[in-house]
Amino acid sequence: MKIHLPTYPQGIHDIQQDLLPAELDLDPQLFTHPIHAAIRLDRHDPYFEFRIKLETTANAECDRCLSECAVPIQAQAPMLYVAGHPPKGDTVDDEGIVYIKPGTIELDLTADLRDFLILSYSGKHLCSEECKGLCATCGSNQNDGPCNCSNS
Repeated sequence: MKIHLPTYPQGIHDIQQDLLPAELDLDPQLFTHPIHAAIRLDRHDPYFEFRIKLETTANAECDRCLSECAVPIQAQAPMLYVAGHPPKGDTVDDEGIVYIKPGTIELDLTADLRDFLILSYSGKHLCSEECKGLCATCGSNQNDGPCNCSNS
């Protein structure tokens, strides 16, 4: 997703856009639904402050029963772009601050949006909070009912 900076004068701007997973180079087996991006840009040169909110649904495998499930994803992140060069001797290594060349007319947020979604996707995935998982003996899905093995 590219932001054409001359389109947005000084001040606050709300940008809404639906993106396809392919536009963010996401795994098409995991991400099959469009991604809604709601971005608030607060431009006060040389600063471009972004508040990014992303919403989508991804596919996952339940960590307890191994069945396929839908995972709602809501990612929020701030980003600050500064037109200019980092101060000399600046030892602050903040990944939330990106320095860009003065006069830049377009910011490509694609990699940042992809990273936010992937980080929000990772973690434990459950088909439901009540998921009973698999039988430790025979491996049958306990959500489908009790199995007939000696462990029941």
